[in-house]
Amino acid sequence: MTWVFWQLAEWRLPQIKAESIAKPSPFETMAEDVWVAQTANAFAIEVVKEKLAPVHLLVISKERYATILDVPPEVRGEMINFAVDLARTYGVADSGFRLTTNTNPQGAQTVYHVHIHVIGGRQMGWLG
Repeated sequence: MTWVFWQLAEWRLPQIKAESIAKPSPFETMAEDVWVAQTANAFAIEVVKEKLAPVHLLVISKERYATILDVPPEVRGEMINFAVDLARTYGVADSGFRLTTNTNPQGAQTVYHVHIHVIGGRQMGWLG
């Protein structure tokens, strides 16, 4: 989403959090046939819409945790290691990639089911 969107939506982000937590996560009903890989506690999908780079994956916890702050340390570590493995598998480890987890309203989180973006395959700027 663009900078302009975030400027306009900033006042509404706490409400977006409450709405997201109150309803089922879009990841909870995702069919396993769209998963590209999985571990014991997480699965990965390729992002098709709003693709930020040639490689854009999401590493998603199988159990719903609202934010990265809520994830048990061993699961959080597994998810990060999984993301790094995916960067290698998708050929962006050596050229460079970004792991991003938006957390809470000022971190621009809109889906309150923890997920890590794995983004690579192009030159990244400081924030994009």
